[in-house]
Amino acid sequence: MKTSLFLKTFTALILSSFLVFSAGTAHAKRLTAAVADWTGGEITCQVAVSMLEQELGYRVDRIEFASGTGLWEAIAAGDIDFACESWPSYAEADEVMLNEPLYYEGEVVQEYSGSGEVIAFTTGIIGASDYYVPKYFVDANPDFKGWEDLNKFKDQFATVETGSKGRLIGCPVAGWNCHDQKRLDIMGIDFEAVELGTEVALLAEAQGSYDRQEPFLMYLWEPHFFFGKNEMVGIGLPPHQPCDSFTEANNWQDCGMGSWPASNWAKDYTMNYMNPETMQSAENAEALAFFKKMKFANVDQAKMLVRVGDDGLSVEEAVQEWKDSTNDWEAWLP
Repeated sequence: MKTSLFLKTFTALILSSFLVFSAGTAHAKRLTAAVADWTGGEITCQVAVSMLEQELGYRVDRIEFASGTGLWEAIAAGDIDFACESWPSYAEADEVMLNEPLYYEGEVVQEYSGSGEVIAFTTGIIGASDYYVPKYFVDANPDFKGWEDLNKFKDQFATVETGSKGRLIGCPVAGWNCHDQKRLDIMGIDFEAVELGTEVALLAEAQGSYDRQEPFLMYLWEPHFFFGKNEMVGIGLPPHQPCDSFTEANNWQDCGMGSWPASNWAKDYTMNYMNPETMQSAENAEALAFFKKMKFANVDQAKMLVRVGDDGLSVEEAVQEWKDSTNDWEAWLP
């Protein structure tokens, strides 16, 4: 009789504990993030994920999803809760889906008047793009001062594929909307933009040319580990000036010299972007507060890029190493 009572009591305790654990698991804070398709963006997102998981008690499921308009649409639909480090110069969907001012250090850096299907906050990473040549080329050709001089030296940049034209190792992915050839044509630069399809292919081609000490012109952005390994010089494209009439739907109408796309990219105050309904729910209040305060730095990302690219660390290892070496991130927590 006593044994039976003991077993019933023990069983009830076990079942009670299981139900409590199950309830806690079912209501655990959980988010879905997109895996960035370039290393810098992956590092930024891993920084965010490590804070959410290690400091705020979230579980973050990550899925591979290429950057671009499709990702914005997936976030708006609620299929993905957040993604990291969108660069406004490349997004284009931001103008359609954001409806808010974008702040950096308390200052409005951009206004949006779209649908509001997506919300965004700055990451701290400030992006800049340009076309670059190796410093050894500039040293060997002191008359080269910038983009205006490219045609004088185009023979040095020509390849079998480009014939008499110089070659630009261009923006690698069509979906990034760099408009390299359009820019070259409007600006009268007698070069052909070669699109290699992936960042990996772009960097391999450029690194091979650098190792052989050959002249080459390449598209790239900062922060990037390539600049930690190689001495490069920006050609100084004209400062960014928007062209209100330029869209891809109007057959590449342009505003002429000095306006996009015949100008440099805008300085990019990169964004973590997310589904508003998900992030503004009560259970995700801490995550939302974190994203509002996150301020990752170019220099920290660049160091991690070298650790990943040169030293063989995984993204997770590089981020954890950085996190263990500083307490700057504590200011980002709610």
